Amino acid sequence: MPTRASRFVLGLGLTSFLSLAGCVDDTVGDGESGADDHDHDHDHNEETEIITTVTLTFTPQGGGSPVVAAFNDPDGDGGVSGESDPISLTTGTSYDLAIAFTNELVDPPEEITAEIEEEAEQHQIFVYGEGVSGPAAGDDPTALVVHAYADLESSYGPNEVGEDLPVGLLGTVMAANAGTGSLQVRLQHLPELNGSPQKVPGLAESLAAGELLPGEVDASVSFMLTVQ
Repeated sequence: MPTRASRFVLGLGLTSFLSLAGCVDDTVGDGESGADDHDHDHDHNEETEIITTVTLTFTPQGGGSPVVAAFNDPDGDGGVSGESDPISLTTGTSYDLAIAFTNELVDPPEEITAEIEEEAEQHQIFVYGEGVSGPAAGDDPTALVVHAYADLESSYGPNEVGEDLPVGLLGTVMAANAGTGSLQVRLQHLPELNGSPQKVPGLAESLAAGELLPGEVDASVSFMLTVQ
């Protein structure tokens, strides 16, 4: 495990964005994650970093131009609310999905993705939403897209604690059915608690079942999704 723990926090403009998008199931902070009761056990010396931009890149597996959509909160916790690009995918097409996190408040921009890779055993990304089927969304044959993980902790370094679990920076997305909906991306920070890992098997399935997750929500953003 890395000796330096980092906490990544999406700019406060996210709150207004989520309200605008009509997504009320997630917020930034401890309350939604169920972590308040254990706050005194957290490492208060961990480094806090800002995330201003979340970028999704869908690359067709059969070739073709990638589809890129980003959530951007240009002033972090300033007064401007973040906005997201719409996602438009083609029915019957399978895509490789890459998710990137960036802090653009500094010059040059800081690639938070690399730090998540370094702390892969402390982070997991969940993809779900109205129109999504997959580990964090549950099975739905009528869903617009089907998401699956395509990486493990060992993809980024030695798996030193517990099982070799998904991270979610890489995935696959199959555009299965035409329609409109939403796609949600959530980055969960899961540091060890009292010497025991909080990142354990089955977290995605727990989220799909409506259960609270351990750890803290570092980022939660929503995108309009169209499959045609």
